[in-house]
Amino acid sequence: MDDQTKKSAAERHEAARVIDEGCGRAMAACVDMIDAVVTIGARNELHAVRDALQRLHAVATGAFEDASRMRQN
Repeated sequence: MDDQTKKSAAERHEAARVIDEGCGRAMAACVDMIDAVVTIGARNELHAVRDALQRLHAVATGAFEDASRMRQN
């Protein structure tokens, strides 16, 4: 192999290594973003459940108070 071919092969090898590392970082970033989206989605779902439970609790409290008043009359 002549020096030019060795240099060209070394440059291609280095370029491939840089691209491979860049792709690895990009894939890791995508995984992190997917994890974040899942977490946010789960968080939103938990907030929705909490809100529904608060509404249900308010209705149950009102019904209990109404029943207590009716019972006393």
